[in-house]
Amino acid sequence: MKREQIAPNVFLTQLPNEKFKRNRLSINLIVPNAKEKATMYALLPGLLERAYRDYPTMQELSRKLNRMYAAQLSATTSVIGANRCMRFTVQGIKNEYCLAGEDLLSEMCDVLLGVIFRPCLENGAFIPEWLEVEKFKLKEEIEGEINDKRGYCIKNARRKFFKDSLNGVERLGYIEEIDDITPQKLYDCYKELLDTAVVEIYITANNRKTVKEKLVSASAFERSASAAILPITVEECTDVASHTECINTTQGKVCLLYTTRRKLTEDERYHMLVASALYGGTASSRLFKNVREKQSLCYYCAAGFNAFTSSLSVDSGVEHQNTDRTIQAVQDELDRMIDGEISREEILETKLIIKNNLKANYDGLHGLEAWYLNEAIRGTGFTPEQVMEKVDKVTARDIKNVLKLLNLNVVYTISK
Repeated sequence: MKREQIAPNVFLTQLPNEKFKRNRLSINLIVPNAKEKATMYALLPGLLERAYRDYPTMQELSRKLNRMYAAQLSATTSVIGANRCMRFTVQGIKNEYCLAGEDLLSEMCDVLLGVIFRPCLENGAFIPEWLEVEKFKLKEEIEGEINDKRGYCIKNARRKFFKDSLNGVERLGYIEEIDDITPQKLYDCYKELLDTAVVEIYITANNRKTVKEKLVSASAFERSASAAILPITVEECTDVASHTECINTTQGKVCLLYTTRRKLTEDERYHMLVASALYGGTASSRLFKNVREKQSLCYYCAAGFNAFTSSLSVDSGVEHQNTDRTIQAVQDELDRMIDGEISREEILETKLIIKNNLKANYDGLHGLEAWYLNEAIRGTGFTPEQVMEKVDKVTARDIKNVLKLLNLNVVYTISK
């Protein structure tokens, strides 16, 4: 892995690709996740991946990608802690598999740069008809969140705690703002994004020289490059707030949201990685074995720690009459981990699962790229192997000490 700065606030990472028959290019634009721009950020990906000036209709761009041996193009938006990441990606077969010796990687780069820098415009703004389609799709996606009751419960627990803080800004924005967004307003937002963003570029490919030259040239235009990646912040802990939403469902949902009382040290981050997996992150975890299997209180019970927001969520699907017992059992299990014995065997088993998951980052082009993007945003740059070494050093005392930092802030339930 080689990461270098090629322009102000523009970084290029070259990743090895001997294992796969496909190449991948990705350009990531990263800015602080401003609430007033969240809805516009959510509209941009669908609008930009439709077409660009060289191929100004969806049909023409689709035909172009098909001629490129069915290359895949995508634009997505994600929230990473207090930061917004707009990702543009293209993926296709390696040059050596092209029938006529084409430089497909170079073509892929041209398409990616075209989508980003040459969007289709009308009267100096985005095309109104296209924007209306994306508005309709975004409204449907936001309104459809409730159909996934598990995800909906977790999101609402987070909303109750993080509220309007940067860590609480919605990935999909806010439905009440959609109608007020004009083509010009959205285009101005996009121009500002291009002007200010931290740019992380990833080439997961062989024969990278020509593509690197194109990316360096494309990054040479003058811009303010004024954005900075926001660090991990810890929200102030609160007393437990309980919320119940009544929905006519067969299965109830529960989410408990914990946050750490302070920012974790670098070592504590890996202590929490092991602790949260042992608590509820695997099929051999305490919550799975004791709350689901032994007590039969729920259909599932899982915990996950978000290092970018220093928050741990525990969510469960329950029979409605078992809701309160499940909530108590989840808390009791945490107390037992802090105050009781943690066996060497269960720690070793958990570490083995974590290390296998870390190795899985090498099983796909997307996984490897996502790993190094997260490391770049975190400001560390560790390889999966380096994290495995840190995981191996975690002790039972480390696990207990880091779990003591957790504070229960929100209990959100969905019931009849």
